[in-house]
Amino acid sequence: MAGLLTVLLGACATPQSPAESVRVDTASPSQEMEGSSWWYVRFRLARNADDEVDSFLGPLIADQLLSPVIAQYASRLALWRFHRRWPDDDTGHQFSFIFLAPPAVAAPMIAQIGRDPLLTRLEADGHLVEYRAHKTNAEPPSDRAATSDPSWSPVIQREWPKFIMGASRMWLGLVQSEAARHPRLDLYSRYRKVEQSLDKLWYNEGNHAFFHHLSALFGYRPLRVIRRDIMTF
Repeated sequence: MAGLLTVLLGACATPQSPAESVRVDTASPSQEMEGSSWWYVRFRLARNADDEVDSFLGPLIADQLLSPVIAQYASRLALWRFHRRWPDDDTGHQFSFIFLAPPAVAAPMIAQIGRDPLLTRLEADGHLVEYRAHKTNAEPPSDRAATSDPSWSPVIQREWPKFIMGASRMWLGLVQSEAARHPRLDLYSRYRKVEQSLDKLWYNEGNHAFFHHLSALFGYRPLRVIRRDIMTF
């Protein structure tokens, strides 16, 4: 595919028929598999003509491109998550899928993602700047904490991937539920609607549904936030 950087891993999966809505299997492996490594699948995205971020592309990619792969390989993935970012820097707007799996699982997953026609469409429409996939260079690569923020305490680094996998799974479920409400809209309009709906859910319900219940788990203790104020939820 012209203009896209892909990784050849020497394995292919049987082509899958396209699906408009694929639900993620909630099954998870009982333990992390020997020989696993962390893998990154990254989509670097362009800003629009007004130099604004088209943030709807994240939910679109997660649902239309990645969710069928996650569903197919869910029982063989130890951990997985999404990451979104768009600072005004050299990388800019990037959506990432990060997962822990052995090479025999990662190879067909990445191959399936790389040949999806949606990649070609996103590039042709000027949305996709670069697609790339690679294995972490962390040692050991199977360390559960290998992709966590190194500034955190070791125990947070080790346990955080479980938290963010659950959060990513819930977010994807919200995306899919909202997308199913707008089946007649064209692809981009549908996920603009999804993004708008999720923005409202986050604004109106995030404080109680997320922050309050996390606070409850930790005993309603105060915490220091970025501003260094003390807050409770």
